[in-house]
Amino acid sequence: MPSIVSHPAIPLALTPLLPDELRSPGIVFLGAVCSVLPDLDVVGFRFGVPYGHMLGHRGLSHSIIFALLLSTCLAWLLAVTVQIPPTSHTPVVLWGFLSLSTLSHGLLDALTSGGLGVAFFAPFDNRRYFFPWRPIRVSPITVRGFFSIRGVQVLRSELQWIWLPAGLVTILTTGLRRIG
Repeated sequence: MPSIVSHPAIPLALTPLLPDELRSPGIVFLGAVCSVLPDLDVVGFRFGVPYGHMLGHRGLSHSIIFALLLSTCLAWLLAVTVQIPPTSHTPVVLWGFLSLSTLSHGLLDALTSGGLGVAFFAPFDNRRYFFPWRPIRVSPITVRGFFSIRGVQVLRSELQWIWLPAGLVTILTTGLRRIG
């Protein structure tokens, strides 16, 4: 998995695509939270949940269905509490932003060099998948492991394969938004 500091790069890169009414610090923060939330499954290790179990690391919480359900609930909750007009496209755009933010977690994990893969199709299928190209160094799970030589190598890898491309997307989309 990429480290917790790199998963938010995707919602940050998507932010310039949001309409003005959604481009707020709160919505962007919510996207960042959605991008790291799937890794709460590591708590299962403390309770004896095996890595390869559907509820284990990179299991159900990294699946497509989880991303869609979480974003549906959050977008609905925000639409009701903020009272977004039902005729507006804003709830759909918000749902898409939150869906992509959450789903990006598993996609980035499938680009890493370690672990058992990602259960994209859980709960229907617990098979784990990686992409054929896996350039991102897998991050240590422990804090001690993160603050080590390996942690520095992981951050260098994430800078190259996550932050640099995300920054370029942000610059490009911001420029296109100003032109159009």
